[in-house]
Amino acid sequence: MSIFQTSVWAYNHFSNAKLGDTRRTNRLVNVADLAAKSSGESIARACEGIDSAIEGAYRLIRNEHIKPHEIRNSGFAYTASQVSEFDEIIAIDDTTSLSYKHSVAGSLGKLGKETDKARGWWVHSTLLLDGLTTKTIGLITQDWWLRPNEYAESDEKESGKWSDSSYFMRNRLGSEMKKVISVCDREADFFDYMVDKLDHEERFVIRAKHNRKLEDGTKLFDFVATQESIGSYTIEVPQKGVRNKRTGKVKNRPKRKAKLTVKTANITIKPLNINVIHAEEIGAEEDKLSWTLLTTEPVNNLEAAMKIIDIYTARWRIEDFHKSWKTGAGVERLRMTRADNLERVASVLAFIGVRLLQLKEALTVSIYLKKNGLMKEAELHENTKCDRVLEEDEWKLLLYLQPQWSVKTSTIPTLKEAYEAIAKLGGFYDSKRTGIASWETIWNGWSKLQDTLIGYRAAKEFMKIDK
Repeated sequence: MSIFQTSVWAYNHFSNAKLGDTRRTNRLVNVADLAAKSSGESIARACEGIDSAIEGAYRLIRNEHIKPHEIRNSGFAYTASQVSEFDEIIAIDDTTSLSYKHSVAGSLGKLGKETDKARGWWVHSTLLLDGLTTKTIGLITQDWWLRPNEYAESDEKESGKWSDSSYFMRNRLGSEMKKVISVCDREADFFDYMVDKLDHEERFVIRAKHNRKLEDGTKLFDFVATQESIGSYTIEVPQKGVRNKRTGKVKNRPKRKAKLTVKTANITIKPLNINVIHAEEIGAEEDKLSWTLLTTEPVNNLEAAMKIIDIYTARWRIEDFHKSWKTGAGVERLRMTRADNLERVASVLAFIGVRLLQLKEALTVSIYLKKNGLMKEAELHENTKCDRVLEEDEWKLLLYLQPQWSVKTSTIPTLKEAYEAIAKLGGFYDSKRTGIASWETIWNGWSKLQDTLIGYRAAKEFMKIDK
């Protein structure tokens, strides 16, 4: 329940921050609590215009003795304390940029061209998920850096971020690291990274980018294509606008069902001995689905291979985190004029971004339970009353804002009903017939609910005074 109670959530994540003074740590907890209550809002609005709260928040933000990495370390430590509850953990890695154009930009790093007005940080994040339901556990590490204008000025190769992530993760998780499967996109297809993982007896799933030479002299993609199929599976490919690389025009890709054949093999890329899975769409001429996964996990049959494919599809959650951090928590809307001040607030907002993801997942976990064949558990979750997630004022407002529900009833909506109601507030139409709203839609609905809640609570207090 701690993610729903902002004061408890803030205490759990930041009360152990080593800031040199307990008063600073207490202030950090208070600021995080206020920011979580008003996700995406400015510091002044989060403090509800209270002068003492605003002054305290800015004293924290401007305190040069408070190191941003210590704020993050406290949050990472809380995530690490949760992993013992889970049998298997998926660790998803990816990099994003935080972009700013206001006066602080001059002290930040290059994002695109040297002449671009937008400058900022590159941040490589590692997010832990429950291996069974793929629910988000939390952030376990982040690597922040400023890219210099000239490549020669870099302190080290940026490709080292993958191994750095594993280094900090194994130090924070200790013996629990044996539960962890690191899941990475093609950018992580580095020989040194895979060697590092195997040297530490750690597990991974990496989408192959390079057509590497195998021990017998054949090339990876050519070899796996010659293997016998061990089976196939069918997926629904959603409708999407696809940009033509040559003309730049966007063409609608209609929704379709795609059947993919699955091939597996054991390969040796000296000195690496790993398994490989190749999935490719049957019959498609254009935009054919095809991917090759390198893994330490067993792939002796279709069931085992499908488990790895499902694990890899969870990698997209890191993209949801990036959207949540930027859109929901509003990290790129910050306007601090000093880079270190900006980084302190952005570090807190990273964990608020995770919290927003978890709020959505609390309503949608049934989708992931169904995906894993746990139909009874999914039905039980969907029919659970939403007061385990929403406060009384929130679910009562949802009743009022939904014309198809009776305003007079005091029946608490189910989690499924609450999810659908919040999605509709955000403008969800379900044109793709998936029943699943996007992150932006859920955030818009949640934001509208919270804005309405402010007025509702103010009216309640006014009526008390008036009486």
